[in-house]
Amino acid sequence: MQDQINKAFKELNAQMLERQMAWAMAAKDALTNFDAADHEDLEHAKSHFGEWSMEYRHRVSTRKIEICGGQKWWEQMYGSNKQMLAEFVAKNIAGVIESRDNRIIAALTKAGITEIPEFTLTHSSNGYEGIFNVAGHTVSICTILAGGYNIQCLHQRTLIKVKAAA
Repeated sequence: MQDQINKAFKELNAQMLERQMAWAMAAKDALTNFDAADHEDLEHAKSHFGEWSMEYRHRVSTRKIEICGGQKWWEQMYGSNKQMLAEFVAKNIAGVIESRDNRIIAALTKAGITEIPEFTLTHSSNGYEGIFNVAGHTVSICTILAGGYNIQCLHQRTLIKVKAAA
């Protein structure tokens, strides 16, 4: 099953790595080039509370974390160079891909499907889809792009449905 999944998701996996790498490098550059003086609200806090005040330092730290897309990404970007960050992103995306593939295989196995034919993942308006019939079941794999107000970075969400054919 893994071989068919690898073939079907090859293009999507490459795009996901490319997108995540571009986002991480842009965030790293933004963090490197961050200057509190460029932000009026931070300058106001600096003049009001003082440069060494906890309030000002907290606001600056919060802004840096926002630039990086969250605390964990800030920790990774702050303590690494671009090569180290690229390795981290590649490892992170490989983990996401492995997790997605494991979910697909688990859903198929739960439905009693042990082999799947080769299938093509096709692009739709909201993501990528693959639909195939096997062992009297209709299997649909839909991978959508997700993100929201509390999720700072665009990511993929894979939905797997296995239905017995009617």
